[in-house]
Amino acid sequence: IIRMKFYITCFFICQTLVVGCQSNLLVTLDSIIEKTKQISMYSASVNWDSLTIRMHQKAENAQSVEDLQPAFELMLNTLGDHHGRIMLAANYTLIGAFTDWDNIRTKDTREKDMDTWKIVNDTAAKFEYAILPNNIGYLKIMGIGPWVDMQVEATKIRAALSEMYNKNIEHWIIDLRYNAGGNMNPMVAGIAPLIGDGIVGYLTDVNHNILFEWEINQGNFIYDSVKAIDLPNQPQIKTNPKVAVLTSRWTTSSGEVVATTLKGRDNTRFFGEATGGFATNVSWEVINEEILLLISTGVYTDRNKIAYTINIPVDVELPFVIEKNISNDIGVTTAIKWLLEE
Repeated sequence: IIRMKFYITCFFICQTLVVGCQSNLLVTLDSIIEKTKQISMYSASVNWDSLTIRMHQKAENAQSVEDLQPAFELMLNTLGDHHGRIMLAANYTLIGAFTDWDNIRTKDTREKDMDTWKIVNDTAAKFEYAILPNNIGYLKIMGIGPWVDMQVEATKIRAALSEMYNKNIEHWIIDLRYNAGGNMNPMVAGIAPLIGDGIVGYLTDVNHNILFEWEINQGNFIYDSVKAIDLPNQPQIKTNPKVAVLTSRWTTSSGEVVATTLKGRDNTRFFGEATGGFATNVSWEVINEEILLLISTGVYTDRNKIAYTINIPVDVELPFVIEKNISNDIGVTTAIKWLLEE
């Protein structure tokens, strides 16, 4: 009898723990639903009462945060937010992403082979720069992950810009073809003097209403009134030099922010392929200290108020071919021809 009572007691304790765990998970799920409802640029297109019921059904047997993945994917698919993601805050493990690619809002039918994807997303790849013949400066800006020191990465890019400018570089190539995104701040801050002071873009909603401005102010990048990185206002580029921007279908997310800041700049031309079509700002909301909620909140829009709802186009279309020898790179050589034109 004593043993039976022990088993019954253990059973009820376990049941209580399971119920408590599920209750906590539903609180987390509801927090994510409510925050997404508030900030998503696609919120008005969704019946949230119906979606909440369906998400709860997907989560009814969940025992861990990871088990909420079907509910998260349902939400992102219903929103049509192909840029949205949900991750664990502790280690950035992905636990929810858009999966309904047959019904994407901005369909890109171009092939994206995995071999190229691995090269573009190689975490060992770093920022590169070089001085090319005819006083041309080359800056290859890779994606910069959220876990790095922003100040250090921005300083690397700015130091290269300063070094080459002080060697009388007259024309520039900014290569974004391998930039699959990450943290926009060090990328834009690093080349800010080359972009030039003033309004360089906006974030707009689905109806093209301006949410806030982006600007370069005294050589620093200001995004929604926030200066995430503070760098000295050097070099001070007095002229407005020619800039060739290289993009590809692999240029996505924050790489597209960099591209947008250069769209509409005088003496600037784009070469290569239209970007990948992830030109939306995503939130960085921490939910219950364990979940990172990245939801599209607005569309990248250039200084001329052109919103890039599909992708960012180029002026001269060129195939993207991975070429280690820069002198044989069709994107670079074509850009050089334009830069040297009178």
